Amino acid sequence: MKTINQLAVGAALLFGAAALSSCSEDKNEMIGTWTSSTPEVVIPVIEGTNSATAVTTFEFSEGSEKSNGPVKMTTDYTVTAPDSVGNPINYTVKASVEGKWVREEKGDDDYYLSFDQNTLDVAAVDAPDGLGAVTSSFLGSLAQYQKIEDVEVTDDGSVLSFELDNQVANHDKKVSFTKVK
Repeated sequence: MKTINQLAVGAALLFGAAALSSCSEDKNEMIGTWTSSTPEVVIPVIEGTNSATAVTTFEFSEGSEKSNGPVKMTTDYTVTAPDSVGNPINYTVKASVEGKWVREEKGDDDYYLSFDQNTLDVAAVDAPDGLGAVTSSFLGSLAQYQKIEDVEVTDDGSVLSFELDNQVANHDKKVSFTKVK
């Protein structure tokens, strides 16, 4: 009788584990629109500017399969640059690009992002001529998002966080985004 009870408990545990793993594999909690919690200082400084901050937004959408889908990344830059006589002026630039996310096969919390530079759109809200430096900065920032690791969403669904592999500092950088309502 003890063996039958042990087998029943073991079978229940295996069934529960299988159910949990299949649920997590089918669930992409990051689906939705997320924006960075605070503006980030742009380093290195964009050429021709005194300073710049960036607020990044990701739009993750469901794909036809559970393991991939479309993504759009938009960064709003607030830039301070000198005018023709050296006085600082502020202006904003919006840069965006579309691409695809793919869940890593061996782990359900790591994703690869690829961006199609043909969809690149850089528009000045009130900027002077010469958006090339901002465009270069935006394109350079895409590399850090090639792989996002340890993707987590808080229980209440309000905060998305993940790690970026920081080759320069030789450690991962954890970033957080807030759900856009």
